[in-house]
Amino acid sequence: MYKFKINIDKEEYNKFLYGFSMAPITQDYRWANIKNNWSSLLCALYKDDTIVGVSLLLIKSFPMKLKMIYCPRGFLTDYTNIEYVKEFTKGLKEYAKEINAFLVRIDPQIAIKEEYYDTFINKENIDCIKNYSVDFDKKINNIKSSGFKHRGYKKELNAYSQPRYNAVINLMKDNEVELLNSFKRNAKRYYGEFQEKRGVSFICSHNTEYLDDFCKIIESTEKRQGISLRNKDYFKRIMDTYKEDAYMYISRIEVDKFISFLEKEIIKEKDEALKSKYNEQLVDAIKIKKEYGNIISLSATLAITPPNKDGIKKVEFLYAGTFEEAFSYLNTNVALHIYSFIDMLNMNYSYADLGGIDGSFKDHLSNTKEKYNPIILEYIGEFDMSINSFWYFIFSKFGVQLNKIYKVLRGKK
Repeated sequence: MYKFKINIDKEEYNKFLYGFSMAPITQDYRWANIKNNWSSLLCALYKDDTIVGVSLLLIKSFPMKLKMIYCPRGFLTDYTNIEYVKEFTKGLKEYAKEINAFLVRIDPQIAIKEEYYDTFINKENIDCIKNYSVDFDKKINNIKSSGFKHRGYKKELNAYSQPRYNAVINLMKDNEVELLNSFKRNAKRYYGEFQEKRGVSFICSHNTEYLDDFCKIIESTEKRQGISLRNKDYFKRIMDTYKEDAYMYISRIEVDKFISFLEKEIIKEKDEALKSKYNEQLVDAIKIKKEYGNIISLSATLAITPPNKDGIKKVEFLYAGTFEEAFSYLNTNVALHIYSFIDMLNMNYSYADLGGIDGSFKDHLSNTKEKYNPIILEYIGEFDMSINSFWYFIFSKFGVQLNKIYKVLRGKK
C-alpha cells in the first residue's frame, strides 16, 4: 500500500536522507534557503509505514497563476524499482494538478557514463570504479515508462538546469600519498614544500570571517573570465545556512616571507636563468606588497559536504577563484584544491565534485580540472512530465523570451 505525502517534517525527511547513498546537497532541505526565489516543500512516498522515497520540491511561479515543479538532482528513491518510480511520479502528478503546475522536471543524479577524463579524451582503457552509472539503462527505462519525457543529451555546459558533465575526484584512497600520486605532475608539484617555502598558508573556515577575502577573489575571477557568479549576500547565505557543513578554503601569502625566500635563492643560485627569474619575482613582490600589503588572500574555494551519513558521500565544490593580480605564477589555487581534497579524504568522504564542464572538453574548466585526474560523470540529464500540454508547449518554445518580458514588466511595477 503506497501513500504520497506533501509537507512532511524535516526530521522524518532527514531520517531517510541520512541513509541514502549518493544524496546530493540539492536534496538537502537547507538547499531551499539558498534558492529562496523559489517556494519549496518536502514530500515522501511511503510503502505501508516506511519511507521509500523523498524529494525537496522547488516551485516557481509564473503569471496567470501557473507554476512549475523542479526536483533538483532528484527525486531520491531506488530507480531500479519500477513500483517506487511509478508511485512517486503519480504523487508528483497529482500534486502538480492541485497547484496548477504545468510541468514537473527532474534530473536524477544517475550517470550514463563514468570514466576517467583521459578515457573520455584519449579513449584509454583505465579502470574506473562505478557507482553512479550502475543499472543506468534500467533506471532510464523506469523513468520513461512512468510518464517522463527525456530532454536529450546535449553537451553544452549551460544546456540544462544542471551540468550534464561533472568532474569528480576519487577520494577513496588509502592515504594522502596515494591521493597525491593520483594527480598529474603539473598539479602535485605546486603542493606542500613549494608553497610553504614561499610563505603561503591555507585556512579553512565555517563562518563568514573571510567572506570579504573570498568575494574579492571571486570578483577578480569574474572580471578576468568575463563571467558573472554570485554576490556577497549569496555566499553569506550559504555559510549561514550550512554552518559546519560549509567549508570555505582560502590560501594566503605573507609577502615578507616570500621576499626572504627569493633573496636567499638569488644568493645561492648558480643557474643564471633561474636567478634572473627570482630577481623578477623579487621586484614583483616588493611592488605587490606596496599595493596590497603584506598578507594577501590569493585563491579560494567553497565546498558543501553531503547530507547522507552512510554509503557513497560526495562533497560539492560550488565556487572557486584566484586573485591573479598577485603572484599568479605560484599556482596557489592548485595547491589549495589539493589541500581541501586531502582534508575531505581524512574525513572519509568518497568524492570531491568540482562541478560542471562542457561535454566537448574544450572549455577552460576542463583544462583547469584535468590536472587532478578526475572521473567524469556524464549524467542522464533532464526529464519533463507535462501536466498541461498547452502551457508546456508555450514554455518549451518561448520560455526564455517570456521570462525576459516578465522580468521587464515586474521591474516596472
